[in-house]
Amino acid sequence: MIDVTVKVPEDRVGEFYEIVGRWLTGEELAVGALGSPVTGLKDWTDSPEDLALARVVWEKLSPRGKAVFSLLMGRPSEKVSAEDLASACDIPNGRYGVAGVLAWPGRHCAAVNRHLPVQWKEGSDDSGGLYWFEPETADLFRKARG
Repeated sequence: MIDVTVKVPEDRVGEFYEIVGRWLTGEELAVGALGSPVTGLKDWTDSPEDLALARVVWEKLSPRGKAVFSLLMGRPSEKVSAEDLASACDIPNGRYGVAGVLAWPGRHCAAVNRHLPVQWKEGSDDSGGLYWFEPETADLFRKARG
C-alpha cells in the first residue's frame, strides 16, 4: 500500500472520506463518483462454499468490524445510521469512522470475490447514511461467526 496526499476543499472533507471509505469497502459506486465501478464480484449465497468464505472473512475482521457486523446481523433489514453505528460500536470519528472500519472488510470480501455484505444508502439527513444486512446474508454470517 502507498500513502497518497490530496488537497480537498475544507467544506468537502467529510464527503471525500465517505466516498473513499465506500470505495475501499468495494461498494459499487456510480460511474462518475470514482470512475468505473468495481465489477466481477459475486453476491453472497447460502451455499456451503460461501459459508466457508464467510468464515474466512469473519476471522479477518477487526474487533470493531466484528462489532459492526454483529450489530447489523442482529437486526436484518433494519437500516441503522452511521452515527448510531459509531455510537453503539464505540467507533471514533462518527460516520467517517464507520466508513473506515468497513474498508478492510470490503477488501477481505473482494479477496474472496464477494461484495461487502453490508448494504449502504445515503440518508436523508446528516447521519452519514444507512447501513444494513439483508436477512439471508445476516444468517450466513451468523453461521460463520459460530
